Order: sequence, then structure tokens, then C-alpha cells
Amino acid sequence: MTTTRNHGRIFTITVVLAAAALILILSLTALNRGSEITPAAGPAGGNAGDGIEITSTDGKALTVPSTRPTVLYFMASWCYTCVPQAEAMEELEQEYAGKADFVAVDVTPENTKTQVDQFRELAGNPGYPFVVDRTGALTQKYAVMSLDSTVVVAPDGEVLGRADSRPMTADALKTFLDTALS
Repeated sequence: MTTTRNHGRIFTITVVLAAAALILILSLTALNRGSEITPAAGPAGGNAGDGIEITSTDGKALTVPSTRPTVLYFMASWCYTCVPQAEAMEELEQEYAGKADFVAVDVTPENTKTQVDQFRELAGNPGYPFVVDRTGALTQKYAVMSLDSTVVVAPDGEVLGRADSRPMTADALKTFLDTALS
């Protein structure tokens, strides 16, 4: 009887571990997508400052990070919990105009301009650029594992601040940015 019980426990533990391993592998595969980062010429030619060249949904070429600190907001156009922070960024964009560039990064590679524009409309049509991370380059470079994540990157590539899985109101975002940019 004890032997049967032990075999049952071992089997259950094995199944749970296999399921956890499968979930981990699928999650990492979804975020990695086998992409290559396209480096842009950095100021010192070093890897830390190398940027990623990407095109906004409006057709504008961007390099992340730019010549100013860049506030990257990782979201998805289907994510309704992402709308409030997109609105908060629009509210603060003018206040930080000379201090930082804002970019919303849609992490769903198959999203279209129409889908991103629908999200943008829900967020009050902010003026900052939206990009679709089709290759996963930005998501991979900044090790983003969840939506509603914000990463502030210095022009040399150093991460000045990050808030993972934390949608922020305008007040919370202002406090976060003031700390990251000081």
C-alpha cells in the first residue's frame, strides 16, 4: 500500500514539473521569437549604447534609445488595462518634451496599424509614436516579460528605471519619471 502511494506521489510530482517546464518553454519562446537586434551606430560604438532601429506605425524611423532618455511603454493594442497609462503618458508628454522621448511598444508582432490606431484612439490619440515590435528586438533587449511595463533608457543604453507589470496613473508615472530622470 505504501509503495503504491509513493508511486502515485512521484507520478503527480513528475506531471506537475513537466507541465511547469512546458509553460516556461512556451513563454520564453513567445517572447524570444528568434529575432535579431538591428544595432544602430552608437555614440561610442559600444554594445551598451547600440540602438535598435524601428519604424513607427506612422512610418517614422526611430532609434531606441534616442539622443534623449527614452520612455518605453510595453503594451498590446488588445490590452484594455494598458489604456490608462497610455493616457497618462499623453498627459505628461508636454511636461517632459525637452527631457525624454515617449514611445509605446506593442509587443504583439502580428498587430496591424489599424489595430494600433484603434488602441491609440481609446487612449485619446496621443502624439508620441507607437511601434509594433515585430521581431521582438525591443522586448528582448530590455528583458520585458509582461505587459504594462515601463523602461526608461538613457542615450548610452543604460536602463535608468523600470516598472514591470505596473500600469500607472499620471501621478504615479510622474513620480516614477522624476526618480528615473534625476
